[in-house]
Amino acid sequence: MWHCVFFLLFARLWTLVTATPSSNTGFSLAVNPKPDASRNFVRDWTAARRKWGKGVPRDIASALSLSGSPGLVDVEPRGRDEFYVADVQIGSPPQTLELLLDTGSSDLWIQSTDTTYNVNTGGPWPLRYHPNDSTTAHLIQGAKWSVIYMDGTTADGIVYHDTVRLGNFWVENAAVQSAKMISGQLEEDIRMSGILGLAKRLSNNIEPPAPSFLSLLRQQLQHQVFGVDLNRNASGVFTFGYINESRALGEITWVDTDPDSPYWDIEFNLTTWGETTTPWYSQNFTGTIDTGTTLMFLPDNLASAYWFAIPGMKVDERLSNAFTFPCEVAKDLPNLMLRIPGSSRILTIPGPYLNYGPTSFDQSYCWGGMQSAEDLSVIVLGDIMLKALYLAFDLDKGRVGFANKVLHDI
Repeated sequence: MWHCVFFLLFARLWTLVTATPSSNTGFSLAVNPKPDASRNFVRDWTAARRKWGKGVPRDIASALSLSGSPGLVDVEPRGRDEFYVADVQIGSPPQTLELLLDTGSSDLWIQSTDTTYNVNTGGPWPLRYHPNDSTTAHLIQGAKWSVIYMDGTTADGIVYHDTVRLGNFWVENAAVQSAKMISGQLEEDIRMSGILGLAKRLSNNIEPPAPSFLSLLRQQLQHQVFGVDLNRNASGVFTFGYINESRALGEITWVDTDPDSPYWDIEFNLTTWGETTTPWYSQNFTGTIDTGTTLMFLPDNLASAYWFAIPGMKVDERLSNAFTFPCEVAKDLPNLMLRIPGSSRILTIPGPYLNYGPTSFDQSYCWGGMQSAEDLSVIVLGDIMLKALYLAFDLDKGRVGFANKVLHDI
């Protein structure tokens, strides 16, 4: 199923996370960014299209050296502001793995000693699961899983029951998807072990069907909620079983998600930016709240109107007209604002947050962290936006809560 997230391709804020119990009804995951930063817009742009679009056209992949390249192993440092991972322990005794926390998927998917590498044969590899070293690992006979992405990359494997621990909080007999094969270009990204999916109601890719990790976890939570507080270049936290309202600036405003969607899909209808004299653009669109995507993608006319108002803006035709702008105006980018439907509350994404960083071909120009969703199948509200907000997810009622928060880096 193409909609399933493949963790090795998704660019996010790279962080190391530890879990601590808050009470017998919930726990928290503290998030801390790594200081040794490197970012790659092309990788993030490509990842979004592999997850939510039709992949990357061959001519673009060739021009940007994105095609499969045997013998090439990505050993770049873990990028700052790229993706969020947690130190999750699987098995007995516990084996620590680094898993992506992703609201856009539902698989618990990892590389392991079952994985056969055809390109990156000699390593280095990410931390891997060793099922034979776990006394609580039991192979599920006949169970298998597979993903086929729209760009042609694939992965598949087998399934174990094992204990999954988040700090002192654990889930027994969770379905752990162990990879036996991954495509060559997926082998080249060694930055993390796998994913932990937190999609609203999305099935995982296991056959015959097995419960998702989130569906098992929620059975142990007295309160069916989790909170997300991502921060730009600073610590943050995921909380499960409770909402930390002290992190919100004002009350949390709740919005129902699309009842027919398995994702956290929210409808917005009013958008503006900059000064108070700028008109509100009345346009309905449904956006997917996705901690598993770095960039933010708005409808093409809104994204274009925003960037074409920036003096010196240029489009990069190699990346389907991706927006760039002079880095010298990054601090003066207009704030982007979305009004919460059915309320007077306005979500504000500061203009500087929309600066992804310098392009590799001209250090005086920067990539826009918000881009057009023209080539995607959905509107994606990724970490560029989410880092400016506090979010709460209600598993029972299928709704998302939003609040602005105090930002210390602008």
